[in-house]
Amino acid sequence: MSESSGHASNFLTELESQFDRVRDLATESEVWMSRPAWLEFAPNNLCNLRCIMCGQSEEWPLELMPKQKALDLLDQVLPGASLFTPSAISEPMLSDIRTMVQKCREHDVYLDFTSNATVLNGERLRQIADRMHQLFISFDSHVPEVFEAIRARANYAKVVENIKSILPVSAEFGFPVDFVAVMMTKNIHHLDGLVDFLADLGAAELACELRVQLLVGSPKPDLDPFKTMSEQEIAACLDRASARAKARGMRFRAELPAPFHRSVQPRPPRFRWVMGHMVNCLTGYVRDRFPQFCSMATYHFKVAPTGKVYPCCRAPDDLVMGNVNEQSVDEIWNGPKYREFRRRMFSGDYPETCKTCDVLTANPKFRAPTAAKKGAGDAS
Repeated sequence: MSESSGHASNFLTELESQFDRVRDLATESEVWMSRPAWLEFAPNNLCNLRCIMCGQSEEWPLELMPKQKALDLLDQVLPGASLFTPSAISEPMLSDIRTMVQKCREHDVYLDFTSNATVLNGERLRQIADRMHQLFISFDSHVPEVFEAIRARANYAKVVENIKSILPVSAEFGFPVDFVAVMMTKNIHHLDGLVDFLADLGAAELACELRVQLLVGSPKPDLDPFKTMSEQEIAACLDRASARAKARGMRFRAELPAPFHRSVQPRPPRFRWVMGHMVNCLTGYVRDRFPQFCSMATYHFKVAPTGKVYPCCRAPDDLVMGNVNEQSVDEIWNGPKYREFRRRMFSGDYPETCKTCDVLTANPKFRAPTAAKKGAGDAS
């Protein structure tokens, strides 16, 4: 089979799986015909930084999956997948990225890549750019001393130099680059300046987006604006950043629950016309059509270097679905833990972790289940 015909076959397989996903949800089935569309996995959890809001700052022990086992996992999941995030709350450039990218080429899968841009630069990005679907760069502040305080071990000047070399490669190959900032007490007052800084680098012209995200799971409450600032102060900071985004033509989004959500979209986003983009589009449809079921749990398959499997990127200990060192991917995907998890989602009897997760609850169409609905689910 030629490469082009092989890619066409993969496209049809993936497209059929997306139709099956809608069918699985519409019929409230516990055993799913659809397959994972998005794999999140790295064979190790190495990171060269110790960011103050990340669990890596606690010096996590090294986790490592043997190479052959990792290759077996990729060969099980990628034939039916569209997107691959090579991460384990780690820096993907410190994994065997060449081997993983080669597997993506074999299975016609594209990378959804998040990097701290300390090792990744334009030259290294060019080597994997043919498989890039989207690149996210973690960049929390344009103020050097604040950036280096947050991103412990990072060199601000080097990261900025790398970003400047990355943006032209993005433009050449046609994939989007977005910037992610975790909102903390250390940077919330500077978000408007961060918008201007990125716009000055050329991010506005390339339709890059600055995404501001919640601080999640940090053991340091003093970093959380919601524990140290008033709602009015937080809203004022976000409003200033939104105003600068409008003035500079910079895409800006605060992925926060109401009334703190902000979205400034002065120009359409860039995207690469690959199957991964269709997955994103269909996920928006799923969120609207089936708001009571976590959209991420319909397509995401996260595997830790230890082999533990989770239904979402948050990977809470109470939602371990199985272990690929003990079972095949197929056995886990429709195994008893996944079936019970889906039953609870359909009935509104959400696990504790899910009840406060913004992926589910920040959906504008989500409605907290009533006691009657919960009772009906329990009775079944």
